[in-house]
Amino acid sequence: MSAGPGEIILAPMAGFTHSPFRRLARRLGADRTWTELISADMILRQGVEDPLLHFTPEERPLVVQLFGNDPETLYLAACTVAEKLRPDGLDLNLGCSVRKIVSRGAGAGLLRHPERLRSCIRALVLAARSYGLPASAKIRLGWDQDRLEEIATLLVTEGVSTIVVHPRLGVEGFSGRARWNRIRDLQNLVGDKVLVVGNGDISRWEDIDRMKEETGCAAVMIGRAALKNPWIFEEYRRKRSILRGARERASLALDLLEEMARFFRPETAAKKIKAFLAQLFKGIPYKKDFLPPLLTAPDYRTLCLLLQDLAGCPPRD
Repeated sequence: MSAGPGEIILAPMAGFTHSPFRRLARRLGADRTWTELISADMILRQGVEDPLLHFTPEERPLVVQLFGNDPETLYLAACTVAEKLRPDGLDLNLGCSVRKIVSRGAGAGLLRHPERLRSCIRALVLAARSYGLPASAKIRLGWDQDRLEEIATLLVTEGVSTIVVHPRLGVEGFSGRARWNRIRDLQNLVGDKVLVVGNGDISRWEDIDRMKEETGCAAVMIGRAALKNPWIFEEYRRKRSILRGARERASLALDLLEEMARFFRPETAAKKIKAFLAQLFKGIPYKKDFLPPLLTAPDYRTLCLLLQDLAGCPPRD
């Protein structure tokens, strides 16, 4: 399976869940990580050398998530990834609602075309099975109308072992509330045929237990909450919240930045981490005094010095 019963999983998030952040999440207690969505077309053009596909043993178990709308391309890309990288699972993204993905007929946009969806998931499952890997799908309830039962039945029939459901429509993005009752409906529908992972509107560690209790899902996937509070996995293990102020958050950000600088180039790391910093310091008192300089730091060295000062640690070489 692409997930295990009881697991708490880091969700795939474009621009955030690169290798350094996945390693951080695993150190803080995530049971499993997924790559951000990766274009099947890109894999056929460039191979598996792109940084998005790089992972280390510390990130395992790890699932590679692909997106696309052409069955043959998905099959070939999935075979390439499976043969050369040997991840712990392959997943088809059916949940991304970003316009540039949907406009290509991929992500949640593929939910509008059941027969093409069937062909695409069949191709992914065939590729995964050829290499002894499980196949999964991360879905929404539908694009502009709730078709959960139809979508889930199709996926089960085609042989996925895991379904991750974010119970909103594609057109909703992240607006409104996630309809957790539909996770329960999915669990009741599939029974023990596939493993159901719930996703959506987890903001505190207590929500993990609440989702399990209300829906009966076997595992929980955490996305945006892990950006605002990367310690949520650890808090769930310890069953208590721990207040982390600006100093401790800056120290974590500095460690992550240095790891990102080794993975990317330093200046690339400095640019990439700023979206994470905006999330990490949400709700922190007096952030208006220190966050703007972080987000406008002109280079890697300046950003390091600002974080070191905020963390109260001596300059690092």
